[in-house]
Amino acid sequence: MPFASATVPIDDRGLQFAESLYEVVPITGGTVRLLPEHVARMKRAAPEIGCEAGVPELSEWEKLVGDLLARDPVVEGLLYAQVTGGAAPREHVPESPPAPTFFAYITPFRFPRDPDVRLGISAVTLPDIRWMRRDLKTTMLLPAVLAKREARRHGAQEAFYVGPPDLVHEGASSNVFVVEGTALATPSQSTRLLPGTMRPLVSEVAKEAGLHVENVEIPLSRLSAAAEVFVTSSSQLVMPVVAIDGKPVGSGEGGSVARDLARRLRARLGISET
Repeated sequence: MPFASATVPIDDRGLQFAESLYEVVPITGGTVRLLPEHVARMKRAAPEIGCEAGVPELSEWEKLVGDLLARDPVVEGLLYAQVTGGAAPREHVPESPPAPTFFAYITPFRFPRDPDVRLGISAVTLPDIRWMRRDLKTTMLLPAVLAKREARRHGAQEAFYVGPPDLVHEGASSNVFVVEGTALATPSQSTRLLPGTMRPLVSEVAKEAGLHVENVEIPLSRLSAAAEVFVTSSSQLVMPVVAIDGKPVGSGEGGSVARDLARRLRARLGISET
């Protein structure tokens, strides 16, 4: 149906209780990328919130995406998909479990190219105030909204969540990497951060480039002393962070390692340089 005609019931549990999961999947060259990884992540998380019956199998996703692209042939863009707990009387635990709701749409989006990567972004650090299951990609995004709002107030584009004892977890909408010589460090996967689908792909590309990748706890002081810092996500791919809390990182522009990885990743995903 046309985007403007799509609706959900006012008593949908995703709307009223944030009982829902979502995925944002890149589309490049008219092809959806990393779809199996995104489907697998949603299927892993769905039983945790009781929505497993609403997550289609990979073959169904592929048909759905094919139908969407046939109707709206986006060459470069994003697929958004969400499963919710469905519509039911407003009770924390309904007497009769409702049928989950699943919906998806695509939208045009231009991924960053080298001039964007050279410019980079700025970030601020904030205490991590979120719940303890940040490994689930739920739509409980109010902390991210507040963090991004605070970042914008300081002229920055991203916020890094920092938790005790002074450890960097992740960005409000990204995973974090630190460049130290020929090594990359990224926070170890745990319930404190989302298992990003772009992060392992970037690690794979980095290893092909001769870099060593380690998953470790990263104190904020290590971030401050790094030659380069960059973030990864489905929309930003590889994006250097050129300042943190108003202090330059390295030379204050996108570093050579991040720019090289960004180029390699764009080539891997079939993104033209124009």
